[in-house]
Amino acid sequence: MTNAMLPADPSDADSPYREVLTAIVKRFVQLVGTPAALNVARRIPRLSVDDEGNVLDYDSDDPVGSITQLIDQYGSVFGDIAITLSRQAAQPIDSEQTDLILQEAGFSFLTGVQPMRILVVDDHVLFREGLVSLLDPQPDVTVVGQAGTVREAISLSRKLRPDVVVMDISLPDGTGQQATQAILADLPATKIMFLTVHDDDDQLFAAIRAGAMGYLFKNVRAAELLKQLRAVARGEAGVSPVIARRILDEFSRLPTPRQADPIVATELTAREIEIVRELARGATNREIAREFVISENTVKNHVRNVLAKLHLRSRRDVAQYARGRELRPPSTD
Repeated sequence: MTNAMLPADPSDADSPYREVLTAIVKRFVQLVGTPAALNVARRIPRLSVDDEGNVLDYDSDDPVGSITQLIDQYGSVFGDIAITLSRQAAQPIDSEQTDLILQEAGFSFLTGVQPMRILVVDDHVLFREGLVSLLDPQPDVTVVGQAGTVREAISLSRKLRPDVVVMDISLPDGTGQQATQAILADLPATKIMFLTVHDDDDQLFAAIRAGAMGYLFKNVRAAELLKQLRAVARGEAGVSPVIARRILDEFSRLPTPRQADPIVATELTAREIEIVRELARGATNREIAREFVISENTVKNHVRNVLAKLHLRSRRDVAQYARGRELRPPSTD
């Protein structure tokens, strides 16, 4: 056997990554047998594994990516239990650096750190309980409560003061965006992560305007959800690459900032300016109608007039226009 085929010297600077990868592969060798475990591991690009489960090589440019892909591959075959099994396999490796690697990969935690307190908000009880069953066993997570409505979410947030709220958009008595605004008004340090089936940009940007720090779809893999939740708890954005691309695309379409045009602004009536402010915060026609005690049809007429007066094409354009501009009702003198 040539030296190239031997496992790397454990003194190598990158050996913690190799140790983690090897521990995970060997865990599944024990559980499902060598052929099945190695067959899955060898699907990972640039991951080389010998016949005993020792990792010989991996993507040194993205070692955490190799770990994440390995967990995902085992998860696709054996289910989300693969995440727990992978963490258990790697945990005995007593190294602060290894612990950081596992944290970055999204399936471990830093010892000595207070578990993040999570409130789960979703009106579908089965989904909510399934999510709790995934989160609660994590050593760095404590699910402090569950809510199924906007009112419950606000009340429990005030009572429990969670670090992170996992929020759905569609709730029986309102929207997740409304709950988010109310929660952050009282608890600005709380982080909001949206977990939803809604795949349209209007809901995404309404959530961001409301103050969300994360936005994921409900078909996300468990490892990715845990990784993004931990990122949000640290104060980072919790979004997938697809969502990040959408956000960047939206910013690229924004008009070049310019000074507010007071002449255009004063062409709006007092009611139209109120409508613009509501559009800027992401309100729907129904919410605006309820706020001003008018019909939805009247709201639609106001929006149509605003678009014509401001020479804009969509509600989103109106919201962008309103940002950074002070639109005051015209003087009644």
